[in-house]
Amino acid sequence: MIAGLGLPFVTVDLALRTDGVWRVIDLGDGQVSGRPTTIEPQSMTGAVLAGFP
Repeated sequence: MIAGLGLPFVTVDLALRTDGVWRVIDLGDGQVSGRPTTIEPQSMTGAVLAGFP
């Protein structure tokens, strides 16, 4: 599905539901992506990787 967009970069905004399931809430072309400076990169990537085996 994402490959069909034909974009060189894609960003995905995720939310962790109260039942522990990750949910995609936004899909973009990567032009306005970023990590809040208050969150360490390892914390963010660790949470994402833990939710997607």
